[in-house]
Amino acid sequence: MTVNYGVTTFVWLLVLVAWLVVDLPDIHLAALTITSIAIVAVLPLLFYPCSKTIWTAVDYLVYRSSPDYTRDAADRSSGNGGTY
Repeated sequence: MTVNYGVTTFVWLLVLVAWLVVDLPDIHLAALTITSIAIVAVLPLLFYPCSKTIWTAVDYLVYRSSPDYTRDAADRSSGNGGTY
């Protein structure tokens, strides 16, 4: 969720800045609002699989750097009662 939120916010800010650069003297607020709502509603749904993969990779890399990494993956899974 954190990765997804960060990417959505970044893309929305890029669109907002580009919109303001192009449309600055006479801002069309209704069109900007509709575009913003569309970005914030659709992008998280489209980016969800990628964000979940990125977060899983980060979690794996952080956990692997732990000194007690020698435990098996089955011991860490939440379904088996394992603890981190």
